[in-house]
Amino acid sequence: MTIFKNNCLIACLCYLCTIIGYILLTAGFVTPAWKIETSGGVTRYSGLIMACYSNLSCTFDVDTIKSYASGDFSGFQIGAMTLGIAAWVFGLVELVVVMVYSCFPLTVTGILSIIFAFVSGISGVVCVIIYGSGISTISALYNLSQLTASWSLGLFTGGSALMIAVGIILIVNVCVL
Repeated sequence: MTIFKNNCLIACLCYLCTIIGYILLTAGFVTPAWKIETSGGVTRYSGLIMACYSNLSCTFDVDTIKSYASGDFSGFQIGAMTLGIAAWVFGLVELVVVMVYSCFPLTVTGILSIIFAFVSGISGVVCVIIYGSGISTISALYNLSQLTASWSLGLFTGGSALMIAVGIILIVNVCVL
C-alpha cells in the first residue's frame, strides 16, 4: 500500500510539473521575444508567430506568418514553428494524460504519459536548436552584431526541459516503483 501512495504522490508531482511546463511552453510560444534585432535605432522583437517594434506596434496575422516563407530565415523559421506547434500540442495531450494517470495510476496511462512528455520535450528542444542555428546563420550572413536570443526562447526551453524531466520521473514511477 505504501508503494501505491508513493506512486500517486509522484504522479501528482508530475502533474504539477506538467502544468508549469505547459505554461512555460505556451508563454514562450506566443510571446514575441525569441530574438531581438537592433538596426538604425529601431529594435525589433520577433517570435515564432509575432513581431513587435520598439514603438510597441505588433503584428500577428496570416501575412506575417506567410512572410516567414520567403527570405533567408524561412527554412529555420518554418521548421522551428512546426516543431514549436508540435511541442505545444503534445504538451497539451501530456497535460490530459498525466491528469488521468495521477487519478488512476495504471501502467498504460503511465506509459502514454511518458511518451507524450518526451515527444513534447524533445520537439521543443529541437525547435530551439533549429531556431538558434537560424539566428547564428542570419547573424553571420548580415554581419549583425545586435542580434540576440531573448527571454521567450528561454521560457520555451525551460518548458521543454521540464517536460523531459517529467518523462524521466514518470519512467522511475511507472517502471521502478
